[in-house]
Amino acid sequence: MLRKADVLSLPSFQFSQGAQRALQIVGAVLLLALTACSSQKPQPQQPPAQQAAQPQSAAALQRWEAKGKLGVRSPKENGSANLIWQQANANYRIHLSGPLGAGATTISGSPGGVSLQRGSDPAVMASDPAQLTEQIMGWPLPVSEMFYWVRGLPAPGAVAGQKKDSKGLLQSLQQSGWQLNFSGYQSVGAFQLPSRIKAATNNAAGPVSVTVVIKEWVPR
Repeated sequence: MLRKADVLSLPSFQFSQGAQRALQIVGAVLLLALTACSSQKPQPQQPPAQQAAQPQSAAALQRWEAKGKLGVRSPKENGSANLIWQQANANYRIHLSGPLGAGATTISGSPGGVSLQRGSDPAVMASDPAQLTEQIMGWPLPVSEMFYWVRGLPAPGAVAGQKKDSKGLLQSLQQSGWQLNFSGYQSVGAFQLPSRIKAATNNAAGPVSVTVVIKEWVPR
């Protein structure tokens, strides 16, 4: 027979054991919840150094040597020449050799002006390269604007219209009285640079078309 003291202590023993069991269950549930949360943490983003490098803007290219060909169709001249364009910031030297112009022609310019020399003739100085080339060669070469166009960029000033592809590369441009079409680009280091440009205009002497094909870009 149980004594009164034993009967009174029995419910207390059963309650303590049940509480312990409940705490164990709660602890297990919390542990599962924490494990699930930790597994769902977002993965860290890829460090910038490991992301794909984006092409650099051609505006950063200020020094280069470009080799290729230049073709001209105008009322006074039809032909082509080998082209070497050397640029050093605001200074440039454009050398044309071959049938176009019947010999070598060198156009050198700086912020102070431009000079043109054909063969062994004395150099002629001017302030505007397009006017100088039209005066001496019979067709205009807009060197000041081409400093930008040759890199696939609009020149400073008003733009009548332009189109770019899905990569942001210039495909056509109307500026300074010229209609330009860019039909090819090439990867040159961190740059995407034109490989073929056709420029057309109409002046008092008639229509003029200038095609520049660059086969080799050498950034300096």
